Amino acid sequence: FLLKEDSRSGPATTLGCAIPPPPARQIAPVAPPQPVMSMAEKPAPLVTPAASDEDEEIIKSVVQGKMPSYSLESKLGDCKRAASIRREALQRITGKSLEGLPLEGFNYESILGQCCEMPIGYVQIPVGIVGPLLLNGREFTVPMATTEGCLVASTNRGCKAIYASGGATSTLLRDGMTRAPCVRFGTAKRAAELKLFVEDPIKFDTLADVFNQ
Repeated sequence: FLLKEDSRSGPATTLGCAIPPPPARQIAPVAPPQPVMSMAEKPAPLVTPAASDEDEEIIKSVVQGKMPSYSLESKLGDCKRAASIRREALQRITGKSLEGLPLEGFNYESILGQCCEMPIGYVQIPVGIVGPLLLNGREFTVPMATTEGCLVASTNRGCKAIYASGGATSTLLRDGMTRAPCVRFGTAKRAAELKLFVEDPIKFDTLADVFNQ
């Protein structure tokens, strides 16, 4: 595009809009060349730190089945140490390396009694965002943790469509947890009979009382 010439008669310096001179260019020193690793060379493998004598005895007890793996946290009082010992015991039992599964950098105390029993490491999952989502008159930016391609992008397009249409309105009808009992029968015919039985609301309530005891 073309810039229209300034029609003001005063010099640019008097108007306070003079273009300052460009800063002096600093040239960074050239780093010395680094040796290039040939295709035949292999990087040094990661070395697992040796377990202490006490941990070594615990690892052997887990491998031999003398100490249950699930009891390490309660016996040691150190969730990180328990995960490390359990991890090493599993590697010895299976003969497989867990080098690709991170162990360091996670607070194992935070999941004790909450989720994921008997941890041996953790997996990093990328987190994307979608939005803004216009819901009940408010804008929300929604984080989504996933490894599925196009999931975040398609959800974001849905948020844009909702926004362009004036937003969405939601109503909470019930807040709770859904549980379902599992009943096993010897034949499919007996399972079908139970289905017909619970379709009666009175019979359903009777059966629900039994399962909820």
